[in-house]
Amino acid sequence: MVTWLCVLLTWLVAYCFLDDLTVIDVNDPEEDEATQRQNSTDISTLEDSEGYISNGDIHIIPAKPMIKPYILRKWFPSYYQTMHIEEVNNDTAAVGRQFPNYQMYKTQYGRSNSGTGSNRGENNTTNTSGLYHQLCVLLRMRATWRVLVFGFASFTIAMNWTAGEMIMPAFLERRFGEDIPIYTIQSINLFGCLILPPIVGAVTSGYEDFSIVMPGLWIMASSPIFVALSPTAFGCAIWQVFLTLGEVLWSPRQLSWTASLAPTGLEGLFFAVSSARSVMGPLTDFVMGKLNEELNANCPDCRDKYGHFCKDFSSENNLQCVSTQESCDIFLDNNEQSCPETCLDCPTYEATNPSTVWWLLMLASLMTPVCIWFFLPFLRGHRNRDDYFYGILSCNKNRLFGICGAAEDDVDNNSRPQLYGQVDGESFASEATHNESSIDDVELT
Repeated sequence: MVTWLCVLLTWLVAYCFLDDLTVIDVNDPEEDEATQRQNSTDISTLEDSEGYISNGDIHIIPAKPMIKPYILRKWFPSYYQTMHIEEVNNDTAAVGRQFPNYQMYKTQYGRSNSGTGSNRGENNTTNTSGLYHQLCVLLRMRATWRVLVFGFASFTIAMNWTAGEMIMPAFLERRFGEDIPIYTIQSINLFGCLILPPIVGAVTSGYEDFSIVMPGLWIMASSPIFVALSPTAFGCAIWQVFLTLGEVLWSPRQLSWTASLAPTGLEGLFFAVSSARSVMGPLTDFVMGKLNEELNANCPDCRDKYGHFCKDFSSENNLQCVSTQESCDIFLDNNEQSCPETCLDCPTYEATNPSTVWWLLMLASLMTPVCIWFFLPFLRGHRNRDDYFYGILSCNKNRLFGICGAAEDDVDNNSRPQLYGQVDGESFASEATHNESSIDDVELT
């Protein structure tokens, strides 16, 4: 319930107070080509008395510089001089860079807000219909369905993260006691995800996205096998190592791939829609809780009210067990017996097979790379609907090798996506034109 309330509150704040704005310098020759074409429009006839500039469904609001000139002159006196144009005689010769002329572009699709301020106030009541229109535009784009398919297909492999937080600590503590370094084992994933992504990104930058994503998915999905074969603290540590290796391969690439598909002007809503998998988070928590309850049960009879094991003998009665905080209602028959240090030592505890939950987790996780492989031609976006239904129903050698992320050899090189971290100088100039036209090209073909 708390999670859903936080999500609702976050959505309300974003909807009411956040806008999709882009700040550009109209005097900068390196600005995006699409923006330059937009600036070349005669906008003087579109500006109203309040300084708003409307161009169809895109509204441009002039903005002041981000820093005051006198502050810039005070802090950076030499740099400030290079931001101006010096005049030689009566001709203007550009010795330094012209002082930036910032304009703010507010992207809003739906009804046009051009007109007087009163009309704009009336049109503000149509924000909901504008949001609905944007959602309709996104849901008609193939790029949106590509990221949605990947997101929901990766739902099962994401259960590894939940298992690392909900099942593994309880599994280790109930079977091996309170002295097991649970959080040290958990930190393997945290430190690995902090250190390894830049290294892995640099090493694999020359490869296509899914040629790295697929091996990462297989490694992470199969990592619970180490705990299933060796249900010990060491097995959990090895699981965390391979889980981390797989995660740093596929997760950063998936994020960059999603960002590359975001349509210009709708990036925020696109990322929100692409995160639709998170609505299934409560279901994951419920499944993990049921697995703990059925296959990794607790032993409250051998704990105190604080959850500590009654593992020590009482100083007053050597046949009574106590915890670190209070006495327990556990009495031994003789001195040869020992107080329970784990759930396995508890007389009333019914032990289960410790490997079962990890086999189930691995089988569920393996569904993700299998599903991603099945939809891989559609996710790569090389084919259209008439080409064996986006290539999904094709059957050849390349399709089979795609299970490991192999590239499709029978696809035209011009249709291949840009490699991670590389820029094609010849296509960069036309990229803005392609992005701008992709908003209107919403057919799922």
